[in-house]
Amino acid sequence: MMPLPREILSDACLSYRSGRLHSEEVNLEEVAKRFGSPTFVYSKASIARAYAAIRDALSFAPHMIAYAVKANGNLAVLRHLAEMGSGADIVSEGELRRALRAGIPAENIVFSGVGKKRAEIAAALDSGVRAIHVESVGELDAVEEIARGRGVRAPVALRVNPNVDAETHPYIATGLHHTKFGLELEVARPLLPRIVSSSALDLVAVACHIGSQVSSSAALTEAVDILSRFAEECVAAGATLHSIDVGGGWPMNYGNEAKPFPPPAAFGDAIRAGLGDRVSFKVVTEPGRALVGPAGVLLTEVLYVKDQGEKRFVIVDAAMTDLIRPALYCAHHEIISLREAESDARWAPVDVVGPVCESGDFLAQDRLMPPVEPGDLLAVCGAGAYGREMASTYNGRPLAAEAMVDGDALITARERAPIESLWAHEPSQSNEPL
Repeated sequence: MMPLPREILSDACLSYRSGRLHSEEVNLEEVAKRFGSPTFVYSKASIARAYAAIRDALSFAPHMIAYAVKANGNLAVLRHLAEMGSGADIVSEGELRRALRAGIPAENIVFSGVGKKRAEIAAALDSGVRAIHVESVGELDAVEEIARGRGVRAPVALRVNPNVDAETHPYIATGLHHTKFGLELEVARPLLPRIVSSSALDLVAVACHIGSQVSSSAALTEAVDILSRFAEECVAAGATLHSIDVGGGWPMNYGNEAKPFPPPAAFGDAIRAGLGDRVSFKVVTEPGRALVGPAGVLLTEVLYVKDQGEKRFVIVDAAMTDLIRPALYCAHHEIISLREAESDARWAPVDVVGPVCESGDFLAQDRLMPPVEPGDLLAVCGAGAYGREMASTYNGRPLAAEAMVDGDALITARERAPIESLWAHEPSQSNEPL
């Protein structure tokens, strides 16, 4: 029998009981019977455990965890985080409305992103967010103009680009000069006199974010050191900073790492080392996948098993439309059966593929798996982040259902979209004017 990814199961609060895979106390086969497939399932206990680990790692200083809503914006997930005291990191008005609807106070919301529309900036000011993270001179102009027109002072943070290599996938590295994110320090510094003298701007924080899945705590220390030194420059220029936002990047293990990522405590130590004696600022951090990624599995049913050439394909009803990460990044997700494999099962390499008409529609390639048959149910692990948020209806596939497990309770987090949702906002007749 192949060894199971025990740390992945533990992080997700998954376990086999009498040969059946459970999330907390709930048999996932029963979830599939109730909701069908594909369905995302999230564990409340897993999210709570991850949140506590990051909170404890930052106990050396006043701090706020601002959950990156882009990782998973399901209202049940957001409400659970809000109940634990989490703030939110948002990048659109849609995420702002979701966070507020879930009960996250506006004063605990930071607004990031390089392309905020003027209407979104206005909505953020009207809501009273904690800070608008400015990433270009043009954006600063827009924020100042909109705030002046409303007769308010806009709380802003300068997001700087420290040019630190996070040693992660290039698609999710955000702290180097060739990326679109943030302001170079040489651009940010000359803005300080203008900001502190403006009646429409209030510089309340500085921020940076070097990337997702940060593998090097030394890189985080370097970035925080650069950022905190710039914070001191801002104070010397007359700014009333109350926070230093060190960004996200807290990693999660997917199961294929050469060695496990450092634990949250190591990243807390890295932030503390970067701050040095500059700990008078409140530390804000923006974890996303580290909080919700391990908590989620994507349930999918085997439709067919097909041998072609030297390949064996396991064709399932989940696809890149549900979880695009493997197709987009060649990302690894452990895939396990809802029924525990027999001890003498013969494992063999297979491609786990979906029904979408793209050669890139796969969930795993050359993956060792025990024999499966049509009708068997599989769980794609580590699917709590960037699954539902990056989903699409390509090929006319309605969005998947979502459920949340709380002990032995099963909660509907989002009903499966009906087929009619595919044309719900289109004219009902071809001769209607658009």
